[in-house]
Amino acid sequence: MDAELATLCQSCGLCCDGSLFGRVPLGRGEVAGARKHRLRVLGDARGFEQPCAALSERDTRAGTRRACRIYDERPRSCRSFACRLYDRYRREGGPLAPRLAAVRRVRQLVAELRAQRLTPADFDDDSRGRPRPDARAMRMHAELLTRLEEDFARA
Repeated sequence: MDAELATLCQSCGLCCDGSLFGRVPLGRGEVAGARKHRLRVLGDARGFEQPCAALSERDTRAGTRRACRIYDERPRSCRSFACRLYDRYRREGGPLAPRLAAVRRVRQLVAELRAQRLTPADFDDDSRGRPRPDARAMRMHAELLTRLEEDFARA
């Protein structure tokens, strides 16, 4: 099961690429290590910016493999994070394919919205006078929010 969990995690990387979080908290004793590993530490040194500078992506025949270059020395917040999809698979097992399909769908939604140069602010009720996204983009955004909450929020 460990190999399947690694496959699931490395197919995703949403927790590291800025899709889920804008920043990750750092403990006081972690700032020097974060800087040593060239993470983009915030001015107040209470966290680092996403996407994580330690995230590596490599295309393989099976898809893009995402991995942490500092995995053994990653900050405590990274060590403690497990998404709901990962946690459910760890607890329940079952076929891996549907979980990988969920990752692919969320990555597809994120990519399509980014390709349209849409940001979360474009979907706020207070979009500051910007034109509202079209109906298709609104549906994609709604699906993305649902999937992020159901599968990719902290377990």
